[in-house]
Amino acid sequence: MRIEEQTPTLVEDCAGLECAQAVWDFTAGDARRFRDRLELIIDAAERFKRQNIATDFVVLLHSASTQFAARSLAGTKFKDPETPDFFAAHELMRRFAALGGRIEVRRIAMDRCAIAPDNVIDCVAIEHNVFVNPVGLQNRGYAYMPIA
Repeated sequence: MRIEEQTPTLVEDCAGLECAQAVWDFTAGDARRFRDRLELIIDAAERFKRQNIATDFVVLLHSASTQFAARSLAGTKFKDPETPDFFAAHELMRRFAALGGRIEVRRIAMDRCAIAPDNVIDCVAIEHNVFVNPVGLQNRGYAYMPIA
C-alpha cells in the first residue's frame, strides 16, 4: 500500500529548510503497524524531496522491532509466523534505504532474541547499543521520533 498525494502543496513549516534530519526509534513488534509507520516515513522523505529539501533519516530497531531485521524468524525467540506483512516490511526497509535512509539494529537486542548476524537483511547495519545513537543524533540536531 502506497500513500498517494492528494493535494500537491508545499509545507509552510518547511520554508527555508535545507535538510530534514530525524531518528525514528522503533520498538513496535506488530508487522502491520511497523509497515504503516515506515510507509509514513517514506512518504515524508518523498515530500521533503519534492520541496528540494535533503533528508537524513535513521531508523533504529530494538525491542520487538528487532524481528524485522531478520531474514527469517526460524530459531529466534519470536513465535509469530512470518506473515506476508513481515516480508512486506523487508521490502519497505529496502525502499527506505534506496531513498538514502539508514537502518540500524541493536546487537544487544539481537542477542537477546537469538538473531544471528548472518540472519540480518542486507539493508540493515548492526550497532552494539542503539541507545547511544539517538543521543548522539539528537545532540547533532536530529528530531527524535519514537515509534512504539
